[in-house]
Amino acid sequence: MEALPHKPPMRLVDEIVEVRGGEHAVGRRRTVPTDFFFQGHFPGQPIVPAVMLIELIAQVGGVAVAVPGDGQTARALQLRVAAISGFKFPAAAGAGALLEADARVTGRMGSLYKIEGTVTADGVIVASGSVTLAG
Repeated sequence: MEALPHKPPMRLVDEIVEVRGGEHAVGRRRTVPTDFFFQGHFPGQPIVPAVMLIELIAQVGGVAVAVPGDGQTARALQLRVAAISGFKFPAAAGAGALLEADARVTGRMGSLYKIEGTVTADGVIVASGSVTLAG
């Protein structure tokens, strides 16, 4: 978690449950009705906005990038989303859902990192696609 430069409310990750430095990370967040992104989206039937699911993959992917291999210490990186590609949202997530983001580093060129990932809500896929992070 130290590798994430984000602060609440934009730190979307509650916990990192698995990490292989430079390769892969899995993070979780339990949504609650008071999460800021539910306000007005949508009244009476709140769902997690698609952009928040993309950001969750980006944050977990950033952890995978920031944690080096070989047991070295994680470092906070100021990565930003440079591109998104191929996202699909086959289902929706509401308040109370356990979101789990699985992010894999699939490419690197200079300070650009390609992250492919999925987000599940209580085990059901709600987002999949790729983001490019720039350092």
